[in-house]
Amino acid sequence: MNAIELLKQQHEKTKAALTAISEGKKMSPMELRKASNELVAHMVIEEHVFYPRVKELMEVQIAEAFEEHAVARFELARLIQATSMEERKMHASVLKELIEHHMREEENEVFPKVKRALQGDELERLGTKMLAMFGKAVGLGFEKLVVSSSQSLRRGARLTARSGRAGTRKAKSASGRRRGTGRASVRG
Repeated sequence: MNAIELLKQQHEKTKAALTAISEGKKMSPMELRKASNELVAHMVIEEHVFYPRVKELMEVQIAEAFEEHAVARFELARLIQATSMEERKMHASVLKELIEHHMREEENEVFPKVKRALQGDELERLGTKMLAMFGKAVGLGFEKLVVSSSQSLRRGARLTARSGRAGTRKAKSASGRRRGTGRASVRG
């Protein structure tokens, strides 16, 4: 399948799911999880296959697309964690606006440039590769693709913060401050 056609199909499916949620359609936790897994998998195939290939054609737009994906992942996590229907509708509405903006840019700016620059057979090869990766990414799901990597980043940040605080205590101690008093010691 052609890479651009695959991405457009996935855009339509995502838009329909987000519209339904933002309009208050009841969605089971399993349906929400499936839509989330597919949205994240879509981002994964763009980031790992499509964008690296087309980055040289439009570096600024692709850099912006990565940033939009980061914001969308954050809002998607908030949607998944929403406890009330009103909260769910609000987060779905915000995510829908973000995603629709992203899709318009891709479909109106990125895809036409890519179509002009790449041969049809290359778009077919990219599409085949993206479709295979999409299936694997959906299988891994939101939890593995987003949450576990975020937790790893937070763990790394905590370790860095701890080692930074330890270094600060040593520096204060060496500068004449007594631990726990908050006052500098007077030495004669």
